[in-house]
Amino acid sequence: MMQMAQETRNGWRIVSVTGRADAESAHDLEAALLAAVNEHPAVALNCVGMSYISSAGLRAILQAARAAQTKGAEFAVCAPTPSVKKVFDMSGLHHVVNIQEGLSC
Repeated sequence: MMQMAQETRNGWRIVSVTGRADAESAHDLEAALLAAVNEHPAVALNCVGMSYISSAGLRAILQAARAAQTKGAEFAVCAPTPSVKKVFDMSGLHHVVNIQEGLSC
């Protein structure tokens, strides 16, 4: 199960995720990220509460990152947990998405 919250801080729209970004929740994650990208010039995905991410979750992040790039918006993934960071590293996500260790937005 995944829960999301959003806030705006220092010009960034921050989408915070708690729980699992898996096949069941990836559509909701993608929809929230795409809406944020469409409405804001800078979007950060706060992963500090994300316990798990599947390939479907990775796809949601990639879709949002591509939409941000097309729009000329900033997009970052922040504060991944060690288990989520390991998936990011194994998938090569860090080569195409700005991943920050902390939430510096």
